[in-house]
Amino acid sequence: MRTSTLEVRAKLAEVARDVLAHSTAGSIRMAPAVMKLDAGLYADQSNHEKECRQLFTRTPLVLAASCELSEPGQCRTMEIAGIPILLVRDNDNVVHAFLNSCTHRGAQLVADGGKAGRFTCPYHGWTFSQSGELVAITLKDGFGDIDFKDYRLVSFPVSERAGLIWGTLDPLSTNNIDDFLQGFDDFLDVFGLDSWRVAEKRILEGTNWKLAFHAHLEFYHVPVLHKNSFGPASSNKALYYFWGPHQRLVQPIDSKRNVDEEHNLYKNADKSEEEWSTESMVLGEWIIFPNVSINLFYDGGAGILISQVVPGASVDESQTIQTFLTADQLEGESRAQVKELSDFLEHVVSNEDLTTSATQQQVLETGLMKTITIGRNEAGIQHFHHWIDRVVSTETNAAAKPFSYEGKWSAP
Repeated sequence: MRTSTLEVRAKLAEVARDVLAHSTAGSIRMAPAVMKLDAGLYADQSNHEKECRQLFTRTPLVLAASCELSEPGQCRTMEIAGIPILLVRDNDNVVHAFLNSCTHRGAQLVADGGKAGRFTCPYHGWTFSQSGELVAITLKDGFGDIDFKDYRLVSFPVSERAGLIWGTLDPLSTNNIDDFLQGFDDFLDVFGLDSWRVAEKRILEGTNWKLAFHAHLEFYHVPVLHKNSFGPASSNKALYYFWGPHQRLVQPIDSKRNVDEEHNLYKNADKSEEEWSTESMVLGEWIIFPNVSINLFYDGGAGILISQVVPGASVDESQTIQTFLTADQLEGESRAQVKELSDFLEHVVSNEDLTTSATQQQVLETGLMKTITIGRNEAGIQHFHHWIDRVVSTETNAAAKPFSYEGKWSAP
């Protein structure tokens, strides 16, 4: 059941009141206890392969923003957990997700994104339609009798919600996107991503996907690791709001935040809730389980950063895909400001977060450090690991729903 616009605003206002109350009190909620995790969760290849199999091929994943395929014929490629993927919007405006592989002998069909009416394999010239049907093969008379219907591209279940393209990397999956989202997309809809544009895109190499994603799940490290970028006076506190496996992080900070009044909840705290702008109530970091964060920025104009952390085939490989969206087509000074902000965020993640996680991975792979500890103040990471364990440990038929993603707004 869809959540009405009034219900969404009421829930955003409820969270905003909670953020302001904790900001005034200088307090945060804590997880019930410290969590200790086996270091092998980050270093063991067999565990990594189980995560890829049980989590990344059974869970609906954000594959791209809808605006990345804004026109018919547009396509892009990516790889998740060693699976090469081809995304395309066909001439009927329907998005498809395929295994990026010719069904003749497995050659990669498309090397890069772009625009295409058909896809022709660079190995033997077999040609496929935008919807995946085999439409032509070279030397047809000499090849032998085959039924073209048996050679359509391997297709993954895909849908579009809240301006995002979601796919499940199991062709037999019957997972329901509504069961997974539990209404979280109604809150993501507030961003209006359907009408945004891609301004910048970066792909950053990293190590274990969980270590790479940890930096999106707590602010504890910000004034220390990012002292030269965000500054040592940045808050290291986070308030967490959970919706099933998904979550939202907000820094409880004061009205001195360098954001114009319209978008600054703290500067509007004394006004009636009816006067609070929606934009001021969506501050913070929105986390889509298991591997995507969404951040809204107002520095030099509105912008949204979507960060996808995708595992590689090896336990010590991942990529962070940064996609920076803007509401308008940018030129001149505005374009330069967005590039400058994108360069800054790339530096923060690549040279500070990912460089640090690489040193963590090196140590964990020695086997000399047996456990890692997640604090009570790092409730987002605890929540993240609880859900990973819940999904990965659930053995089911590949074509079945793994479990119910029950959820509601809650605190640790």
